[in-house]
Amino acid sequence: MTARGYALRIALMAALLLIMCPLPAWGAKAAAKGAIPSTKRERKEAFVSGNDGTTFTEVSAIVAIVPLGAAARRALDVARGIRMNAKGETITGSGAKVTSAAHGIVADFVFLVVPAVAAMMSPEVGMPAAAGILSLVLHVGFRSIAKRDDWSFPDGVSSTFGDESKPHAPRPYLAAYRAAMTLATAVAILAIDFHAFPRRLGKTRHHGIGLMDVGSGSFVLANALVSREARGVPPTKECHFGVEPYCLGYNLVVALHNTLPLLICGTVRAVMVYAFDYQQPVEEYGVYWNFFFTLAAVCAAGQLVKIPPKFSALAGALVLAAHQHFLTNRGIGEFIRGDTRGDDWHLLNKEGAFSLPGYYALYLMGVGVGNLLERSVLALHDARTSSEGDKASKAKHGKAGDKWAWQWLMRLGILAGWFWGAALACHSYVEPVSRQSANAAYVLWMMAFNVQTLCAFVLGALLFPSAFGRTAKLLDVCNRRLLVVFLVANASTGIVNVSTDTMEMTDVEAWVAVFVHMAATCAAAVAVDSLLASLKGKVKAE
Repeated sequence: MTARGYALRIALMAALLLIMCPLPAWGAKAAAKGAIPSTKRERKEAFVSGNDGTTFTEVSAIVAIVPLGAAARRALDVARGIRMNAKGETITGSGAKVTSAAHGIVADFVFLVVPAVAAMMSPEVGMPAAAGILSLVLHVGFRSIAKRDDWSFPDGVSSTFGDESKPHAPRPYLAAYRAAMTLATAVAILAIDFHAFPRRLGKTRHHGIGLMDVGSGSFVLANALVSREARGVPPTKECHFGVEPYCLGYNLVVALHNTLPLLICGTVRAVMVYAFDYQQPVEEYGVYWNFFFTLAAVCAAGQLVKIPPKFSALAGALVLAAHQHFLTNRGIGEFIRGDTRGDDWHLLNKEGAFSLPGYYALYLMGVGVGNLLERSVLALHDARTSSEGDKASKAKHGKAGDKWAWQWLMRLGILAGWFWGAALACHSYVEPVSRQSANAAYVLWMMAFNVQTLCAFVLGALLFPSAFGRTAKLLDVCNRRLLVVFLVANASTGIVNVSTDTMEMTDVEAWVAVFVHMAATCAAAVAVDSLLASLKGKVKAE
């Protein structure tokens, strides 16, 4: 076994020991019901928890600002005459000057991040203002594109669906969706700590609909949509931890290898929370649990239990039905919502442990939908080429008149509508939405909400097909460096909370802090991406 294999094994063992050891619950007990919080941690926990929630409509409207900003960003390039040529280079309208793709990073930030901050921090004023400004930019883009007849994809430039003839090819609409949802989450995790952020948008305790409740489910679903199983990528046959593919227990070793970074991140977070006496409402995931452990467990289960992608959605529905049955009829739901805790590890972390079946069902349903999307994109290519022929297809490829792409989008919208109907039915007649237990209403809401968001990104790309490449530069970078964005955003949030009392900051100070936080997060992602690209170039040169 190589030194790297030994080092990874030692790190894995250390992570598992830290997770399983009965650590003292340093500050883990919540303040007694009705008691006045005395410490800074208790005051912050009381400040960010116990929210009543809002409505499905407000959450959807706030998040819709992000794909609207992405569409407006493309419209801006149309208005400025910037587009892509057949080589994939960004050029001006005359085609004489080739510009660098890096020129759009600041514009990406203005159109993608600034509106998201405004919508979350001030839904009553900031969201309508941002929507109005972005809609005006869209109008300018429409007027500009109406004056041209050459805004189709040139031969060799990929569509928002990627290379439709090639299985497992990168799908730009999925990349834009994943990156945008990650950036929106990065905004929310710090904004919630300020009075400027409306309390109704925070995480709900037992039942309710909050903007902050969207993050965990969206992350699980985003990972499922682009998983190897969803895209139909054959399983890897690489050696992991010195174990060859033909050895017994190879799948378990692969699962441990892929979840090791999440286990380490979760362990580090758990230790840092107690070391710095950082706020962590125990009703979210439990005493020692955090979302990194949930992601690791779901990822491991998805790799260990092999289910054909075509049947993954059905398997997810069955798991979800069983999970809801135990929540409703076997007392698991009441147990999770209760204030009593035992001394055993799974009882101390009952919220995290007993919500796992719901998140696993969400993952399976996401794999099924992701596989459906992948197969439908390949079918889209077949329908286009068989109906018009290769030459005519390329001539129309990417235009607003591409009826096949619009039909694909319509089917995706119907799927989102179906999930919305199922989510509303479960919310009204079975059990209200509960992120805490990841019940049926929550899982179906996450499916509806995220498929709806996907529709919005595809719509924006179809309206302005060749503007500034397939996706915004910032979204491309963040998609490649999702872990960097997530870790830097969490670290920045922790630094701000430890170094200052966010509850005492004015609204102006809160806005400035969130903008600086997002600027630092995006800058870190761009810097890491540039560094790794340069190192990769040097390695190829050698």
